[in-house]
Amino acid sequence: MNKTPIRRATRIAAGSGLILIGIPMLVLPGPGLLTIFAGLTVVATEFVWAEKVVERVKEKTARLRGEDERSPDSTVSEDQTG
Repeated sequence: MNKTPIRRATRIAAGSGLILIGIPMLVLPGPGLLTIFAGLTVVATEFVWAEKVVERVKEKTARLRGEDERSPDSTVSEDQTG
């Protein structure tokens, strides 16, 4: 990928901006975690540490999603609702 200084600075600024916007959304209405993850994804194009964080989050969400699909007790059927 072409890493000119202007494009690199733009990616870093955009990713950092998304992260900074996402932080207050954790307590205010809005998709805070999603916005922070989007910012980290943008920053990960420039920094290895951010890429490692994104990969770790992807692995954990895939693991959680797999556990939810395998456990039939996690959903309540209609006959249990009374």
